[in-house]
Amino acid sequence: MNLDQIRKLIRQWITPAPRGVRVGWSGGDGEWVAFIDIPAQAVDTLFVVPAPVGKPGSPRTDTVAVPMRDGDSTHWLPRTDIQQLLSAGVRASGMPTAQALTELVRQAVSEAGPDGGLRVGQGLPHREREMRAAYEQLAAEGLGQPAGEAWAQGAAALQDLHHERDGEPGWVLCLVAGRPPVAIAAPVWQAIVEAGRHAPGQDPLAAIGLPRPPEDTDTPWVIAASSRSVDVDGGSWGAGRLTCSGRGVWRWQPLPRFGINQGRSAENWTAGQTPALRLRAVVNLPWAETGTLEISKSRRTQLEQQLPHSAVAGAVTMLSRRRGADLPAARWERGPFGNSARSVGYSCTIAGPGGGPSLKASVMLALPTTMESTVVSCSDVLVENPQAWAAAVGPGWDTRLGFDEVQAVLLSTWETAAELLPDLVGDPAGLSWDAPPTTELRMTCEQPADNGVLPTLDSLVDLASLGTNDGGSRSRMAVTITAAPAMGRTERQSLLREALVDMAREFGYVDAEVDLL
Repeated sequence: MNLDQIRKLIRQWITPAPRGVRVGWSGGDGEWVAFIDIPAQAVDTLFVVPAPVGKPGSPRTDTVAVPMRDGDSTHWLPRTDIQQLLSAGVRASGMPTAQALTELVRQAVSEAGPDGGLRVGQGLPHREREMRAAYEQLAAEGLGQPAGEAWAQGAAALQDLHHERDGEPGWVLCLVAGRPPVAIAAPVWQAIVEAGRHAPGQDPLAAIGLPRPPEDTDTPWVIAASSRSVDVDGGSWGAGRLTCSGRGVWRWQPLPRFGINQGRSAENWTAGQTPALRLRAVVNLPWAETGTLEISKSRRTQLEQQLPHSAVAGAVTMLSRRRGADLPAARWERGPFGNSARSVGYSCTIAGPGGGPSLKASVMLALPTTMESTVVSCSDVLVENPQAWAAAVGPGWDTRLGFDEVQAVLLSTWETAAELLPDLVGDPAGLSWDAPPTTELRMTCEQPADNGVLPTLDSLVDLASLGTNDGGSRSRMAVTITAAPAMGRTERQSLLREALVDMAREFGYVDAEVDLL
């Protein structure tokens, strides 16, 4: 770097040349930083530079521009303002002295602001009156002048605003049809935009949506910079909530909702299997930037140590203990679906008296591939052979599951797939979403009778607590839960009951109620 050239550029581009400028190096031990030190200049000195036009590097001698600082950015005084300043200077003092021009520049900047006198709503003529009314309702909260023109986001109208006090974070004025207007502090607005940044092929706001007012709020409201939670909806991701951690990190999570649409991974890891009954939880984890994820040997070893004490192991053990037999799910083996640096599979088999499987538990996780962009985690409990299981627990016990047992098993498979298995990739809390995470809970009969027809669920599960079904029982039922994977056990249990009622109603049990489960 040529320091002498920097000195010449300063003298060439700034008129008058600032006094006392020092250009030099600072540092040591092989690390140096170039610096430009400009001491305070005379208060009555107005500095101008050539207008930023023409060929780069060739200043025009017949042009002039007035740069003004605004925080860490520079704006240029418009030509009309410069003309008015010159005319006012001549009228005020008879000649355009530097001191007179300096005072007039400062006055113009103070009155017009760095954005050339933008109006609230400017840029959206058909919404300008509406935005002006909203601004006036919220101005007392500290809203300053516009920082740019208004713009449309779908049916919403938005505009960046300064804060009325210098140095304070600005605002975004947001108007959504059918809702009261809201002023969002700039740091919170940035967090909203960043949360949707990873949505593939979408504008961040089109994915994550816009702030939703609290319940029963019908007047203009404010999201302050100190806010730690904000609800959003209206985007393709559906309703969600951004929360700020104690470390100041914002993260979006979906607000719970239910559906029956299954994902492409719903039947992964079922090839070659025909259990009498499968109770399954599949958790789809669409994390962003998964290219660096891997399953290390140390984490695999840790999982092997945890599985005998896991929630799903406890559920399998519970099924036999409730029938008077101590058949713990303690021995877990790799397979049957293979293991690699990008996949995990373990199973535990409870054998019948003849050595064949009676019950089985399985856990699987797969990182994204060229065919699947989502991390998929799964936990199964299989009733492989009800007769073998009955023989294993001893005479007099019914192997038909109560619906309370189904709830307990599904709760444990969900907890395992949502919390234990994702730890294989490190700390899931540090990963962002590029789509909403979902969990699919499934109950399926997969072992055909001799006539090739699949049995109905009520032959293996007591469904009486769901009420009657005019269409008759089915061989499978499923529900998809859109919700944050990690949650407390009490919250998960409550959400599970609500999801099972929603599932039952979708499949014809219209009288199902949470209180009856």
